[in-house]
Amino acid sequence: MLFARFKAIYTHKFASAYSTTDDVKLAKREWAIALKGFQEPLLAYAVERTKEEHTWPPTIADFLKLINTAYKAYGLPDPRAAYLEACACRTDPLQYKWSHNAVFFAGSQAGWYKLKSEEERVSWPLFEQSYLKIVDRVIAGERLVIPKVIMIEDKQTLSVKDLASKIAKDISVDEEQVAPLLYYTQKTPGSGVRARYREISQKKLLEMGYKEKLPE
Repeated sequence: MLFARFKAIYTHKFASAYSTTDDVKLAKREWAIALKGFQEPLLAYAVERTKEEHTWPPTIADFLKLINTAYKAYGLPDPRAAYLEACACRTDPLQYKWSHNAVFFAGSQAGWYKLKSEEERVSWPLFEQSYLKIVDRVIAGERLVIPKVIMIEDKQTLSVKDLASKIAKDISVDEEQVAPLLYYTQKTPGSGVRARYREISQKKLLEMGYKEKLPE
């Protein structure tokens, strides 16, 4: 798909840069290796920037630089900086002042305990994979909100930390694994979006062994 877009954008210049079928095959292989893990929204952003900044098909290095500009454009730290920020968190992640909420959600998916205890060769790939997926959501327009306060069914106010602690204790997992599943509480009460997120969270918690019903 990427090379098809380059061909459409650069026409005869693309043909000049990749003059034979073998050239195209070799180039596609190298590009696939270099761009492994990057999803469509981030690549699409870089392609649009390519049209603005390059009169000839970009090199892999050129294209990776354009991908990095996407992080800055959306106020995101690059993956490595985000990883180091997540690893540096030594307080409650829900209370930490993140450079971007995407770092919190990536850390939650990768697992705060793993980030603190595992070797980098284990924790870095886990975090990077999660972070790139969340970056795509940000570029696609999703607004990430770290959960703060919810209402439980008896109408008493309960902080997400307290509820996460209760659920985590019930199923013997870290609180950080539970907190992202309470994200639905930040959606408008009674909305379809909130209901869908809640349903997803309920299913995931059920798989983890939590059988109680989540508050609406």
